[in-house]
Amino acid sequence: MSIIRLTVRTFQSVEHANMFIVMCEKVANESNNTNLKINMKVIQNVDQKNQVTSIWEYDDKKHMKEVRSYLSQFNSIPNSLSPKEIAYEGEVKVSAKNKD
Repeated sequence: MSIIRLTVRTFQSVEHANMFIVMCEKVANESNNTNLKINMKVIQNVDQKNQVTSIWEYDDKKHMKEVRSYLSQFNSIPNSLSPKEIAYEGEVKVSAKNKD
């Protein structure tokens, strides 16, 4: 089963949150130039715009390690913004997707 990692980041300001979102867009665009399978979503809280949640899905532990290793080159930006982070991780036990 796949692994989901969800991280909620609360930044000091909306500007910091927006900088993080721009960084995520850069990661998404640059990852297209790799053979690495990236499955992520980044959402911004509608009511509390300085809060950003990232949702990552990995095939397995090996895939998670490969992706997180790739992402480590981008870590200096979010770390310099000093957000409060809460991370959740778990194996997917049930998954369903309805037709659009």
